[in-house]
Amino acid sequence: SRFHLARLFRHRYGLPPHAYRLQLRLAEAKRLLATGEPAAEIAAATGFADQSHLTKRFKGAFGITPGQFARAL
Repeated sequence: SRFHLARLFRHRYGLPPHAYRLQLRLAEAKRLLATGEPAAEIAAATGFADQSHLTKRFKGAFGITPGQFARAL
């Protein structure tokens, strides 16, 4: 069942499938921020609803906003 698959996935990777996919999207957003892309375009390219959605998830994961991250580079 899908529930069994989700449990096996969590056991193997330490995160449920949704959280794992979110981490992959955030890693791609970090990579794109390092290239100088605008945050709004990165949000669209990585599947976030809008820039504020990216900012909320980015800050929750890394403790800083995408703009702060880009300026720090």
